[in-house]
This record gives sequence, C-alpha cells and structure tokens, in this order.
Amino acid sequence: MKKLGLLFGFVLLLAALGFAQNDYPLVEASVDFSFVNVHPNLSQITSFNLFGGGGAFVYNITPIIGIKADFFGYTQGSGLKNQIKNLDLPFYYDVSGNAFTYMFGPQFKNHSSQFQPFFEPLIGAAHTNAYTSILRNLTQSNYSGDNNGLALELGGGLDIVMTKNIQIRPFEVDWLYTHFGANHIKNYSAGQNNLKYVGGLNFTFGSK
Repeated sequence: MKKLGLLFGFVLLLAALGFAQNDYPLVEASVDFSFVNVHPNLSQITSFNLFGGGGAFVYNITPIIGIKADFFGYTQGSGLKNQIKNLDLPFYYDVSGNAFTYMFGPQFKNHSSQFQPFFEPLIGAAHTNAYTSILRNLTQSNYSGDNNGLALELGGGLDIVMTKNIQIRPFEVDWLYTHFGANHIKNYSAGQNNLKYVGGLNFTFGSK
C-alpha cells in the first residue's frame, strides 16, 4: 500500500509540473539496449539473464500523458546453459531460447526541463521458446513448441535532453512480471517476477 501511495504521489508531481509547460513533443520514439534478470520459478534453476533490445513509440496527448507501445526481443546468455550443464543430467539437450514482449499503456513524463523523468504501467503479452528448452532438459522429454503468456511492467526512468530532437536514456528500471501457462508446455503454469533494465536514445518529433 505504501508503494502504491509513493507511485501515485510521483504521478501527481509530474502532472503538476506538466501544467506549467507550453511546448512538448507530439511523438517520441526510442531505440534501446536491454537486459532482463529472469526468475523462472523452477526449483532447479535460480535465475539467468536475457540480453536484447528493441524500442518504444509514444504519442503524447497532453503535456504529461502519452500512449506508449513497447516492443523488445531477447536471447539468453551463458548463465542458463551453464546451470543446466551443472545439474549433471543423464542427457543434455542444447539449451537455446528467446523471448519477446509486446506491451501497451500510458506513460507519465515531465517534459519541462533538460532532465525528464517518466513512469509507466504497461500490459501486454510475452512469447518464448526458452521454457520448452529448459523442460526438455529437466524432464528428459521431447517437448516442442513455443509458449505465450501475460506480461505486466511497472517502472520508470530518465531522459536527458541533448538537442531539440535527441535525448539520452541512461536508465530505465522496471519490474517485469510474466505468466506462462500450459499451452505447448505440459504441466507447467507459473509466474515470474523479473528485473528489466533499459538504456538508449529517445527521439522526439513535432510539438504541441
């Protein structure tokens, strides 16, 4: 409850600053690097990192509120493969996996200064073949197919204005929740609480 109160206060602060603005970009488009620390909710696997990138598109409808579309793709690092190998399983299948997230929702951002904080609650979908690969190793079964699930994201970051149309995004940190059900993966349904980091460039176009 306390966390929700702090987030609500942060949004109100951004809104108050937004009322003083006379000019803000109509459209924002970012190009980003990202990694996600995944907590797979499996007793045999602790956590591992996914690396990738993507971008987002924001259409600002007021000085403080925009509508955001967020698209990212990832592939696993060596951490997952090493954990599977260290389990000393009777058979070892090559571990390969990727993940994609597609999310939408509001973005709350202060455009009134050089340093522009933003906050976003997003909802959408996640798609991966990583769990099929993991469970093939853990159960020694010939699973195949990809898995689709729910994705939720809550967090924010900072953009620093460099020119009229270019901003640097040194960080964005989000809680990324995913839930994969049993479609294509027999007897598996669980949620994952993951940490997502993003950094890159944000481009602005037009003004209102």
